[in-house]
Amino acid sequence: MSSEPEIYLREMGLSEYEAATYVGLLRGGTSTAKEITSLTGVPQSRVYDVLDSLNAKGFVVVQEGRPKKFGPVDPNQAVSQFRDFKRREHVRKLDEIQGLGNDFLDAVEEADYGQERDDEVDISWSYPNRHHILEKLERLADSATDEILMITTPESFERIANHHAELLGEKAEAGVGIRALVSDERDLDPAVGDRVAGMMELRFVQDIRGRLYTYDGENVLLAFKAPNDDGYVGISTTSPHLYATLSQLFDLLWDDGEPMS
Repeated sequence: MSSEPEIYLREMGLSEYEAATYVGLLRGGTSTAKEITSLTGVPQSRVYDVLDSLNAKGFVVVQEGRPKKFGPVDPNQAVSQFRDFKRREHVRKLDEIQGLGNDFLDAVEEADYGQERDDEVDISWSYPNRHHILEKLERLADSATDEILMITTPESFERIANHHAELLGEKAEAGVGIRALVSDERDLDPAVGDRVAGMMELRFVQDIRGRLYTYDGENVLLAFKAPNDDGYVGISTTSPHLYATLSQLFDLLWDDGEPMS
């Protein structure tokens, strides 16, 4: 059965063998591959691949010799290095997608499908859980060049601030206007308030249950608890007409909102 540290490592993205090996090294200290197999139960046929992967992800250092020895990186440093690893991996995948996307666009441009194109796109997509909603919010924020408006709850705002603070800070520095209306049902975590200070305007209003996020005059995402209270549902659409109506609603609520003290 996995230990609690291993469970968190698995949730961070490590495999079962990687998590067991790193926790085993924290317990046993610098060890040979054979010793690690005995300590963790990771098969000898897999242990070198696991150690190479942990080394690439920032959890293990290698001490050359005969035999090689492997030591655990300090947990604080390991978490930081793994975040850097995931960021590089994310950028690489985005670059790969962009390259493939460019090839796709070139292929579409060369082909004639006989379709009439409409200048206004109004397509809705649904997102069945909180993770997918956060991913969609990140993509919308990343593409924003003018304005981001949010109407949300303290819980959701704190989650967005914790996940997307760096991105929102970059957007604010680039001149994107960011305003957020947050339900006053409970106090906001002071650390979150400090994190967003300077990157957006923030006000508090009463009786917010659903979540509304709008971007650049046309992109809208609505999020709310599922009818059976089992998770969240998100619906996004591209509609300048809907955006115009919702932005007027936002401005009315904004005028009645209380600034953060």
